[in-house]
Amino acid sequence: NLSYGRQNDENKRAIKNAGGIPSLINLLRKSSDGEVKELVTGVLWNLSSCEDLKKSIIDDGLSVVVNNIIIPHSGWDPTSPGETCWSTIFRNASGVLRNVSSAGEYARKKLRECEGLVDSLLYVVKSAIEKSNIGNKSVENCVCVLRNLSYRCQEVEDPNYDKHPLPAQSRVGAQPKGDNLGCFGASKKKKETQPVQQKEAASTSRSTTQRTEPVKGMELLWQPEVVQSYLSLLQSCSNPETLEAAAGALQNLAACYWQPSIEIRAAVRKEKGLPILVELLRMEVDRVVCAVATALRNLAIDQRNKELIGKYAMRDLVQKLPSGNPQHDQGTSDDTIAAVLATLNEVIKKNAEFSRSLLEAGGVERLMNITRQRQKYTPRVLKFAGQVLFTMWQHQELREVYKKHGWKEQDFVTKTVAARNAGPNSPNNANSTLNRPMASQGGTRYEDRTMQRSTNMNSASRSPGPSIYQRGEDIPMADMSYPEGGTHAPPPGGVRAYPPAPLAKPGEPLYAQVNREKKKNRQYEAGAQPQYDGQLPPGPGDMWGYEEPGKGMVMDGHRSTPAGGDSWV
Repeated sequence: NLSYGRQNDENKRAIKNAGGIPSLINLLRKSSDGEVKELVTGVLWNLSSCEDLKKSIIDDGLSVVVNNIIIPHSGWDPTSPGETCWSTIFRNASGVLRNVSSAGEYARKKLRECEGLVDSLLYVVKSAIEKSNIGNKSVENCVCVLRNLSYRCQEVEDPNYDKHPLPAQSRVGAQPKGDNLGCFGASKKKKETQPVQQKEAASTSRSTTQRTEPVKGMELLWQPEVVQSYLSLLQSCSNPETLEAAAGALQNLAACYWQPSIEIRAAVRKEKGLPILVELLRMEVDRVVCAVATALRNLAIDQRNKELIGKYAMRDLVQKLPSGNPQHDQGTSDDTIAAVLATLNEVIKKNAEFSRSLLEAGGVERLMNITRQRQKYTPRVLKFAGQVLFTMWQHQELREVYKKHGWKEQDFVTKTVAARNAGPNSPNNANSTLNRPMASQGGTRYEDRTMQRSTNMNSASRSPGPSIYQRGEDIPMADMSYPEGGTHAPPPGGVRAYPPAPLAKPGEPLYAQVNREKKKNRQYEAGAQPQYDGQLPPGPGDMWGYEEPGKGMVMDGHRSTPAGGDSWV
């Protein structure tokens, strides 16, 4: 209880200064009593939310937590895999790792190199997916750790990888041979591009060499096979924390320039993951939408992904931009708007057809709505919106079309944006902030809880119903429901609740849930949707088309067949 909550960081430091962390770890190592282990891991979870203590917990306790709790409870064993033990002890221990995994490069290095950790976490996630048990806190914690360990994953090969100019291959992605990329197409002569490609090929050779042993440890983080697990979570999970973490993991894996990221971007497409991500743009939980939009932006580095996103996701992306309607706009953060703008810019910058689609989807009105309210949005959002408009104007063949819609050059090109684009650090430059991939990591979540005051810590004593405690400080570790009421910020150590909340199973705390049916059935705003014989278009989570008697599958209102081996469905 002394270590509970953000307000008790001084107590946490005092426990550490009194030698508490090594003592707790030693007790965890020696004790065979489940109740003691539950209490010790609970205290460590509380302590791990203090930034100053994270390094000490890693140095003193990482190997013990992993070898004594994570690996045995996960069920992972290289020789004989077993069942995952969904215990409170495992939940607490994974919560500790979740918090310390956000403590910078040092923490990522230590956790990645910890033998058996990544293997165990991925085993737990796969096991949960197979048994349809993905809504619990342990899975959430595991995916959050994996997301943080995937952040800047190329640093294992080159700590300064993102300080170098963007490699040509990463900018273009999986470009089909002979493909014309548009007015700013990659038109360098072969002689100029060959050295860059050879250099990149050399730097990524370790990823493409033939293996004689199965992949294990940290390398599992960036194998194309992990994509399937994250997509399964994104498709089926209702816990917004897990959804955000799974989308964030894909975002991070697709954010680097090395060969594994190229393969990850292609794997998401091949596993039909793009429609799953686009469907999640319709959610009402902003931080999930932000992670998804940023993942799409990074995936669009791949040329084929870019074409599919431009063709099938334009309307969903535009819908996330502010419309000027306060009721529509209030739930969208500036970070999410910036992520959507970066995705749109990536999609349209070398494709006039997609720029036209952006116009027809009502994008110019929404972009102008942003640039005209300079006091309302952050400089970053204003800069990105101005740049998207500027990029649209660069398609000279569309200027007459814009004018027919009532827009003029001054709407697209302001003096500020024009001056910015004239300099060497212009947003059109491949190495500008807007054109670089975006990575992120989850910070500390205050999941720490006070211990139950009764002496009986058995699961049978845990209340399955709503909590009788009204203050965050009084919520025991084993009873994490919330009082009824509207959506509200969590108490210290709590998870945001999205009422109405279902009753928890005995022994399992109550966590935030997302109404996926509401998300799936959410329609476009009036007047914003295209009509298909008087019907709404199919949702991207199902099919990008519909059956028409005698005509087969109709896509975008026209009979169509997928191009070149890649398709949306």
